[in-house]
Amino acid sequence: MAITKYESYYSKILSQLVSIRNENDYSTDSMAFIHWYLSRYYKSSEQEIAESILDGSGDLGIDAVLLDEGNQSLTVMQFRLPSKVESIGEEIDQGSILKTWNGFKTLVSNEIPYTGDNVRFKEIKEQLKNMFITKFRIIFISYNKGVIANRDIIDNNAEAFRRDTGSELEVICQNKDAICNIYEGLNRKNNIKIKLKYKQMQSAYNVRARNIDSHVGFVNGVDLVNAISDQISTVFDENIRLYEFGSSVNNGINRTATSTDQADMFYFYNNGVVFICDKATNSPASSEIELEGASVVNGCQTLNVLYNASQKNKLSRDVCLLVRVIVIADYSERMKITEYLNSQTPIRDSYFVANHSIIRDLQRDLFSKGYFLERQINEYKFMAMHGETINEENVLQLEKVIQYYVGYWINKDASVAKRGKNALFDKNKIEELLSNINADKVIESVSVYNEISEVLTLYRKTRRKKEKADFANYMNILPQIVLDHLDEFRYLNTGDIIILNAFANLKLKYAKMNLNNMDHKEVIRDAIMIVREIMMQEGEGNTSLLTKNASVFNKIQSKIESLSSKYSYTLD
Repeated sequence: MAITKYESYYSKILSQLVSIRNENDYSTDSMAFIHWYLSRYYKSSEQEIAESILDGSGDLGIDAVLLDEGNQSLTVMQFRLPSKVESIGEEIDQGSILKTWNGFKTLVSNEIPYTGDNVRFKEIKEQLKNMFITKFRIIFISYNKGVIANRDIIDNNAEAFRRDTGSELEVICQNKDAICNIYEGLNRKNNIKIKLKYKQMQSAYNVRARNIDSHVGFVNGVDLVNAISDQISTVFDENIRLYEFGSSVNNGINRTATSTDQADMFYFYNNGVVFICDKATNSPASSEIELEGASVVNGCQTLNVLYNASQKNKLSRDVCLLVRVIVIADYSERMKITEYLNSQTPIRDSYFVANHSIIRDLQRDLFSKGYFLERQINEYKFMAMHGETINEENVLQLEKVIQYYVGYWINKDASVAKRGKNALFDKNKIEELLSNINADKVIESVSVYNEISEVLTLYRKTRRKKEKADFANYMNILPQIVLDHLDEFRYLNTGDIIILNAFANLKLKYAKMNLNNMDHKEVIRDAIMIVREIMMQEGEGNTSLLTKNASVFNKIQSKIESLSSKYSYTLD
């Protein structure tokens, strides 16, 4: 029997899970699969993954949660990884679907109590009581056939939730095809081939000196979706922005594309889609054009909305739109075209910051010290594609750089760095916030954060396997004593920034005491114990909320400032 790509990719993904499982002491391949997906698909950091995963029993069918306070959105995920290759041909069973649905309703409803023992589930449920969340998503991710026979269960429950709450809810089912597309997107060159059926298509503007050609046409929306649906996850490889869920523009596109009386006006309301490719072959007789090495470089939002509407059988056949095809082999020019065409979706403040002279100067200074600051989404990928030699380990993401910098160097805004990252990109505040930023400060804050993150991982390993003594050894405390006080360190699950800030203040305080020979390990230990002390004073509250609380940050800063000698601690 021939091996299909599903079986081949299943084996390759499993081999990648081995290292993930060993590095994080996950008990199962399924846990490692969640980690793999979040890191590959969402580009989540180790800390973000740790905060997202609902580790342990009592999760009510919810394996991971993504909470975006800035966008007022909540995403819950259920993962299914077959234990054997023969199960790839199965579907997600009805029981698993209903379990996740009931778990979702328990999580978001004040009227349904949670009686389980999953600490992270309790924390998120409590956290939601103090947040304004209006947009919800449920994603079923499975390396099998996904949801087919039981789709009605999902649709009926989703409609009931929308009707009863008036909130937005999107349910996404990603099966083995979607997972394979993710894997391909990580490992392939841009060799996508698309055969696009059109209503009209003609040769347009060309620049022979630069070997650039173009076509302009009129394409039915359903035909366009059918042409790219098998490659939906990889067709945007060269686009600098991916789909932005919940934007007002995308909601408007969807309303027009699915309406009964406005769909025929879609062409006039929408800017259309731009493909860039290595080669285009037009067949007027069959009204088809074949694109080789193709990528959508503008219209990502439009195409994703049409695709999602089609998946729900709501895309109107009356939808037609403008399609431009740019044929160019020079990848440096392709990148420029990609960047310049990115204009349909409103620009977020983070994009504004990315183009600020402060950030441009910072990128240059960091580069001179061996680091690459990724100002634009996927910039590193573009640079690597075009021949730049960049050490992937030294690639820094802009949002994380600013988050760590503020958390480390700016006390009054340190809690914001954890609580509401979007506020860090306020264009009216950026000059003040980053007025003293430089490459050395960024490198220090990122380096210390990574050290702290490793310690937090050691703690989580101890919670998963009580015999693990790495955290106790790091803290220089007997393992059994650590186990006896393990819950007192529960804040470490979300305490990355608050410890980072405590470390920075401790380092400064110790320098004033002429304690300049202390290594980072010792200062991190002291920071962890000081934060623990303040957390215990706060009582049995939600540690996830406390690690974002400005008042708690202030108390820790005051505690450190009041020290008259090196901080000392003991655990009984």
